[in-house]
Amino acid sequence: MHILCHELNMNWTRKGDNIERFVISASEAESQSISKLLPSLVSSAQSLACPSISNFPVAAVELGTSGHIFVGVNMEFPSLPFHHTIHAEQFLLTNMANNVETHLDSFAVSAAPCGHCRQFLQELRDAPDIQILITSHKNPHFSPLSHFLFHHFGPHDLFPKTVPLLLEPRHNALSLPQNDHFNVLAKEFEILS
Repeated sequence: MHILCHELNMNWTRKGDNIERFVISASEAESQSISKLLPSLVSSAQSLACPSISNFPVAAVELGTSGHIFVGVNMEFPSLPFHHTIHAEQFLLTNMANNVETHLDSFAVSAAPCGHCRQFLQELRDAPDIQILITSHKNPHFSPLSHFLFHHFGPHDLFPKTVPLLLEPRHNALSLPQNDHFNVLAKEFEILS
């Protein structure tokens, strides 16, 4: 399946069940303004969603501070309960984190974020100021997250500003101990395979 985005003269491809690309380079994105660019990509990106339970494809598209465009779509898994769905906004933030994008200013999404996603977004630095454009609205325009999440409560209510939040670099001080037992098991596994 090919999804052609005429405005940017680029292709997103889907090969079997493996998505080839969920990031658009800065050079491909620089030709349009954010207010026109992001909404124009949302409907094409919806084709990448896997809504196998609800049949309701959702896509979210963001222009990162790096100049790259990031895509997130909803993923549903028929053999799991519906609450195991990956929401487009969650996918978007995971895609950003995976590509070391550290800040979300604005994004366009095909449907209003659910309550879970609104709170998930609240975990970001400067969350109330994140601008959201819902393309399915009659008059789509950017509105701040604070417009969608009244009386919000999040990390800014609990922690000092020095505590890293979602998307921000952190060191968790996790390490695997050196264990001879694991090394022996690994060698035995190599011999068996």
